[in-house]
Amino acid sequence: MQGEADTSRDLLQRLEDSLESFTQAERTIANFILTNRGGIAFETANSIAGKLHVSSITVGRFSRKMGYRHFKDLKAGLRMTMSGVPWLVGDQVTEFVGARGESNRTKRSLELELAGIIEVYAMAESESWKQIVALLASSRQVHIAGFQTERGVAATLAHLLQYARDGVSIVDTSAGNYHEIFAADPKGRCLVLIDMRRYSEQSYELAARANREGIPIVMITDKFCDWIRKYTSHVIAVSTEVELFWSSQVALGCAVNLLVNDVIGSLGKTVERRLERLSELYQAHTGHVGGSTTRKTDKL
Repeated sequence: MQGEADTSRDLLQRLEDSLESFTQAERTIANFILTNRGGIAFETANSIAGKLHVSSITVGRFSRKMGYRHFKDLKAGLRMTMSGVPWLVGDQVTEFVGARGESNRTKRSLELELAGIIEVYAMAESESWKQIVALLASSRQVHIAGFQTERGVAATLAHLLQYARDGVSIVDTSAGNYHEIFAADPKGRCLVLIDMRRYSEQSYELAARANREGIPIVMITDKFCDWIRKYTSHVIAVSTEVELFWSSQVALGCAVNLLVNDVIGSLGKTVERRLERLSELYQAHTGHVGGSTTRKTDKL
């Protein structure tokens, strides 16, 4: 058993070490395996080919290049390091969907979203996650940018972090020059990008420039982003594929919640003092329902 685990780890290491030397198609397949190792057991050569827009022959050829007869053998080599989803809620899912009389597609989407959440929680225990948390907690300035339908996720991360610490901003994409990131001293800054395929050119250009200027990058993305690792190892790649019209942002939201929670834990008591101050300011200028501030509407 120990030998199998070592072999599997060796394969993952070989994939990471060979990313730059792979062809574009091979890099796409390798990246999918590296970022989706918890769900790879449920894939076939044909399913991967369909998701990655390559041929099943290409998947088979890639498996042979890595030293396996076919993709099924490559999966066997990964078996010991796959996280495997502990499906503790399987019966409840079946019960819930059955009671509502939903289609198999809806049931499958629910299963995929729950599996994605479980995978994010497992990811939050990793060393790479801890490095990202340290970066978000210690950087003097944290710039957050989201594009297309992921703008809302970026705004949520920025707004939550602004309650926990100073120096957090949403990048003003409408200005077109990204001066808040690049015009001043890059020291002590980090950039968080949130994007899913099809990826915006803005994401790519920001990552490339930040990398050139020595600004650390965190990328929160889907399982298919095969170009970001050229610029950073701080990648949170989550499951977004469901059988609905839009890709799911559930796992993205889960990652944001856990990141903010861990940053707060890293900052410690300074957050408590900041929240008390913000609460005082809010009550003085705006107020909460049922709060002690007398509202103008109460006097009418």
